[in-house]
Amino acid sequence: MPPNAAAALQNASLVGQNKTAVVVGGTRGIGGAVARLLAKLGCSRIIILGRGEKQGKDAVEILKNRAPKGGKVEAEFVQGDLSDNKGMRSAAIALQAAAGDAVIDYLILCQNGSPAGLNIKYNAEGHDTAFAIQGISRFSIAYLLTTRGGLASNAMVMSICNQGQSLDDLSVDDLSLKNRLEARPSGPALFMQQSKRDCTVIDSCFEELNTRYPQYRYYSLFPGLVKTEEFDPSFAPGYLKWVMWLGIRLIATTPDQYANFPVYILASPEAQRTLGSGKYFDRRLNPTPLGKWASDSKNRQALWEKMAEIIGEK
Repeated sequence: MPPNAAAALQNASLVGQNKTAVVVGGTRGIGGAVARLLAKLGCSRIIILGRGEKQGKDAVEILKNRAPKGGKVEAEFVQGDLSDNKGMRSAAIALQAAAGDAVIDYLILCQNGSPAGLNIKYNAEGHDTAFAIQGISRFSIAYLLTTRGGLASNAMVMSICNQGQSLDDLSVDDLSLKNRLEARPSGPALFMQQSKRDCTVIDSCFEELNTRYPQYRYYSLFPGLVKTEEFDPSFAPGYLKWVMWLGIRLIATTPDQYANFPVYILASPEAQRTLGSGKYFDRRLNPTPLGKWASDSKNRQALWEKMAEIIGEK
């Protein structure tokens, strides 16, 4: 049975623990809600990264005012664009500099790069920009902060996005799926392949991170349908926009409702005992297995080498 995360957090507190959290994509949506809940629990320092300066500054003021009685929250905004390798590297450097000697206890990756379907745009390196934000930047930020001394002892790194799907015929030499685009698939078909690609890449990278750096914990959480401030199902092609439209009205949660689940893992004393050694969870924190492609260690090794090459670490 999944835990009652909201109830468990009623008795949780981070006051006096001197924790530093970094929330990538923390100005709004799920990231914004996670940052607000961490502030409410008394997380000492919260650094949020986003693209919009005004949104970032507004979010910082909200976080400072969410501190519990007897607690104080230091909040800071770092501006960054994760759509290409240069921006990813600059963001990682800026986040580590902002954290300083305290280093990072919680790294939460909530950046949004929803599948583009047929409306693909390519960055300077020739990669689909939606995939660059959703998939490549999650690996890049986690990898760079892990290997450059940016994480505190026993830090937790968490990706919140699609999880558990598998693109079984994924080629590491065609991560932007250009060959499939040349085959002229329908918009919905390519959209679904991109979604599975994103899951396959992120799950594979996080499993390798857990294997290679066991001193830290790397989680991947599937949030399901969350009605964020600017969610618009029209970005999905064909019939999928109507499926999402209906789902938003029937089963979607708000960002603040969903935030209880990731923050439960980060802040509740009972979480590790209740959840055990699992690192991959669905929208209610039921454990989920890796997909078929990500379960193969040879696939993961090949992908790791390709991703390291993409971000200039090979």
